[in-house]
Amino acid sequence: MDLIGQLSQQLGVNGTQAQGLAGSLLKLVQGTVKEKLGPDASDQLGQAIPEMEGWQQAPSTTSAPQTAPDAGGGLMGALGNLMSGQEGGTGGMMSALGQAGDVAAVVALLGRFNIDASKASLVAPLLLNFLKSRLDPALVGRILSVVPMLSGGGAGGGNTPGGGGLGGLLGGLMGGGR
Repeated sequence: MDLIGQLSQQLGVNGTQAQGLAGSLLKLVQGTVKEKLGPDASDQLGQAIPEMEGWQQAPSTTSAPQTAPDAGGGLMGALGNLMSGQEGGTGGMMSALGQAGDVAAVVALLGRFNIDASKASLVAPLLLNFLKSRLDPALVGRILSVVPMLSGGGAGGGNTPGGGGLGGLLGGLMGGGR
């Protein structure tokens, strides 16, 4: 699958923007995979997508720093720290916060590349299809368990406004239930 071509076509961006976005999104996924599944799974992801590092070097169209948020720092790290301090019995809330953090990180990345946030729901299925084309199905399943926004049927389940996954969460966050 040509991820760069698909992102360019679906999001209406040039190849450089698509490369930068792809690299940033994959770095975000890889960081979460490393944190939650361990370095071996993260290394498998990196080995299966050798062009990821080059894509991460593509310049963004804003003056923001050239580092994407990842699971160890930035927005994802802050949300992870907040959620890990919660008392027991808040699993659903923690899951929803985690997915909301994923959505916020994706929206922030889109903004770095001057892509309208309303297009965020197009990103997850493209990224998932790309991962399926490059990775062992068992690893894809493990990744979906820690990055449920990719599946379109996120951890929030049926009570997520606007449906599941990234699109449903984005719709809920942006007032899709009006």
